[in-house]
Amino acid sequence: MIKKTLFFAALFILSLLGFLVATLPANIVWYNVLEPYVVHKALGLKVSSVQGTVWSGKAQIDYQRLPFIIDWDVKLSGLLGLKLPLSVDLHSQAGDINIYAEVGLGDAELILRKVDVDLSQLTPLVKTSRIRLDGQLLAKNVRAVLQNQKLISLVGLASWSGGDIAYPAGREIHERTLPSFHMQSKTDANGEITLGIRDSTATFDVISLRVDTKGVALVKVARRLLDLSDEAWPVNSRETDIVFKVKKAIY
Repeated sequence: MIKKTLFFAALFILSLLGFLVATLPANIVWYNVLEPYVVHKALGLKVSSVQGTVWSGKAQIDYQRLPFIIDWDVKLSGLLGLKLPLSVDLHSQAGDINIYAEVGLGDAELILRKVDVDLSQLTPLVKTSRIRLDGQLLAKNVRAVLQNQKLISLVGLASWSGGDIAYPAGREIHERTLPSFHMQSKTDANGEITLGIRDSTATFDVISLRVDTKGVALVKVARRLLDLSDEAWPVNSRETDIVFKVKKAIY
């Protein structure tokens, strides 16, 4: 009788703890646990409100005077498979981003389900760098897989509509109108990752990235990108010539 009583008492306590954890208000965790350790004011980050629970909630945030809403939802059922599925939505006047992630023991999968952002709305964030952004950035189902903190796969498509941009060049500010670009990333059977970016009329990549299985990344930029930007370069060269190249181990 005593054993049965202890069993039901333990079951009740565990159930109560599980209920409390599952319904723990997110604002309590933020204001009493996380906020004191986040230097959000120095980053220009302000949290206006937090609603819901730590597993499913919403927060109103201002980042350098750009307001946005973040929604999150964690599926506790995934814990049975030693995974933590997380869905995050960001909404702002600049656009929408939807991210899905599954985090496991030593591995993680991240999917950009949707990116639809008006970059001109983000110009205030980089104004101090004398940069002006423009155009629409789109992406759908860009998938990255990591194992032991190493990127082992990257697959997906993205595009930029082009537009009127500006950037510093020494003491000058260069204003340019660029065409649209699209990006494609692949991972071959050997695990080598390639990513290429080309403009709408090019037959080759103006920017290319390759990451081998040892974690060595190689970035190349073709002269055509300088042509599109109306930047000076020796005329006795071809648009396919590589004008910039960097190689570095990233892990």
